[in-house]
Amino acid sequence: MSFVDFRGLRPTSNDPLLALFVELQKTVLKKLRDDQVALVDSDNEDIFIDGQDVDSAIKYHSELGSQQLFKFDKKYYPAGDADKIKLWLRARDLGNAVKDRSGQNHTADLYGDPTLVDGTIDLGIHTHGVKSIARRMNRPTSAFQNLEWIQVPDTADLRITPLTVGLSIFIRVRFQSLAQQGGRDPTLFEKVDDSTPNNAYMLQAKSDGRLVFVVKKGGVTYAKETTAPTVLGGGVYDIWAVFDIADNSIHIYLDGVEQTVSNFAGIVNWQTTLTNHDLFIFRRGLGEDGGFVQGDFYDLKYYPEYVVSDLDVQYHFNNKWTISNIPFGQVMIANYWATFTGGISVGVCSFSETSFSPVSFNICIGSGGGGGPLPTVTDAYDDTFFDPLFFD
Repeated sequence: MSFVDFRGLRPTSNDPLLALFVELQKTVLKKLRDDQVALVDSDNEDIFIDGQDVDSAIKYHSELGSQQLFKFDKKYYPAGDADKIKLWLRARDLGNAVKDRSGQNHTADLYGDPTLVDGTIDLGIHTHGVKSIARRMNRPTSAFQNLEWIQVPDTADLRITPLTVGLSIFIRVRFQSLAQQGGRDPTLFEKVDDSTPNNAYMLQAKSDGRLVFVVKKGGVTYAKETTAPTVLGGGVYDIWAVFDIADNSIHIYLDGVEQTVSNFAGIVNWQTTLTNHDLFIFRRGLGEDGGFVQGDFYDLKYYPEYVVSDLDVQYHFNNKWTISNIPFGQVMIANYWATFTGGISVGVCSFSETSFSPVSFNICIGSGGGGGPLPTVTDAYDDTFFDPLFFD
């Protein structure tokens, strides 16, 4: 790194003409700076700083979060699927990385210049303002259109190769367009595990609204598509792509309902750069210039070695958060910020007569420690209730 002596740029002088010139220079520079600042809409624009070996972005979107309110007026219940999820990406990050909310630390890379937008759907958290937030990607007005995607580094947790039960993948998305891009259908995600590939999976949306889920396991390809148009541009959809190894069956769910599927009649094409085994979201894998999704990303969850049931899917669609049977608006989301409004309603208790049941505590006799745990009670907390699923 080189250093510059800024004092040497303008020698100190008592010359009145030079002093006048310096003051005029300061005035002109201040005017130029003020004019430039006036061009920036601080609520909507992004401020970039590009320097040597530095590429950073500061993004400010107060209009999406400043009016959110949270009213603690009901009972909340923790989800029970934390031990099943190995990846959970949400639309809360705008920078170079997307945090893995599952607690497995599979941080993803974010490419391009996506923006956060009003998700328009109610997730049962806020009682006022914006009810959900989505990440808009590959918008036509972006300088990085068809250059925006999410990429998760390859890890054993995300490979289909070692699975013996199956996998379930959930994604919430709003398509802005279903048109082919670069000769490829919009690809919600794609991953290959090896360079043949003998093991891989991919979910696509066709221009006519059908969904196609392709799985390759042990060199054998299984590909199914919905028999009827399933999605449209502009709608928000909860989609499950499921592969059951017991009978090598594929299941596709949309908004809580399993869709009728048939054999995919098209040609299966995997990414051409087969040396890269990362998980690609909202595009085909490397080597492909097409298949970018123009739309809004909300969530992606990856459940390896778990095949969701019809009830699991229905519960998740009803409460928007978890496959646990919890009513809408009552899923416990820990460490989640919003403006608190009102007091705790009368009648909402912190504890019930079963809250301190013996399943969670050892009962001691007298002042010693002679008492052991009493028989388990079904409605008490166990050691899975506070897994890291809903902690940021």
